[in-house]
Amino acid sequence: MTLFEKLLQEGSLHAQAGSAGKRAALKAKLSPSAEVKQVAQGLTLSEGQDLTFDAKSVTVNGNLILEDQGRLLVAGDLVVEGNIIHEGFDYSLLFVGGSLKAHNLLFHGEIVVLGDFSLQGVAWTYYNDYSSYADTLSARLVVSDDRDDAIDKVRADHHLIGHSSEMGPQLSKLLAKGLVDEEGEWSYTTLAKKLKRKESLLP
Repeated sequence: MTLFEKLLQEGSLHAQAGSAGKRAALKAKLSPSAEVKQVAQGLTLSEGQDLTFDAKSVTVNGNLILEDQGRLLVAGDLVVEGNIIHEGFDYSLLFVGGSLKAHNLLFHGEIVVLGDFSLQGVAWTYYNDYSSYADTLSARLVVSDDRDDAIDKVRADHHLIGHSSEMGPQLSKLLAKGLVDEEGEWSYTTLAKKLKRKESLLP
């Protein structure tokens, strides 16, 4: 049984990635192939779909979209020339054995990044059913909405942690006009649709 097959049997990767030491041990078990993979026109994982890449690097030319219970595992680096969007509120998994780069991220499920985790704009994770695991995360705005992400170091212009009901006033000043209403509320569906159109969440 391969490492990816073993990981896909788990309901959560907290035991394998919950600390820097565990992530380093997990990374040492990976041996990506020399393949450099290009995915044209974006990539969508449908509900319940599992997809693995045993490649040195994978580049997605467009958005990466995961529907509920979709699981993507990449042994090497992943570059998304667009946004990463989890459509739904059920479990999904994004596992990257190397570095992960994208424009923006909106995610409810579990994220494991064993290398550099870098976003050009917004990293938005929501709800506390699952967590994100990485040594470092870089973005202009990081939002941990009702979620305790296990990331050792965050580099961001703004890093918001708390319940969505408490962050409205701050987000209204940071996000593009119209995304937060006068009562300090917003819609995840609206955020996802905007990212799918490759529109910025920031002014």
